[in-house]
Amino acid sequence: MKRLVSNGTLITRDPKNPLIHDGCVCMEDQQIIEVGTRKALQAKYPDADWIDAKGGLIMPGFINTHHHIYSAFARGLAIKNHHPKNFSD
Repeated sequence: MKRLVSNGTLITRDPKNPLIHDGCVCMEDQQIIEVGTRKALQAKYPDADWIDAKGGLIMPGFINTHHHIYSAFARGLAIKNHHPKNFSD
């Protein structure tokens, strides 16, 4: 079954077309098969499930986009007998 995520600004990462306002992503079997405008893809796949992005950003392929990058660098960097109380420590 195909699924459309649309009604938002689609970030494509394509240098020729980096943003599609009122964009849409079509997925099937957990794979992205097509991106385009909501109007075009809803017409092409009228029976697809539809997820409303409610005007937000659509960033296909991103998983867990909220991250504190400093924590990735701090792993395993404990200093013996030093117990930091905050980030600057």
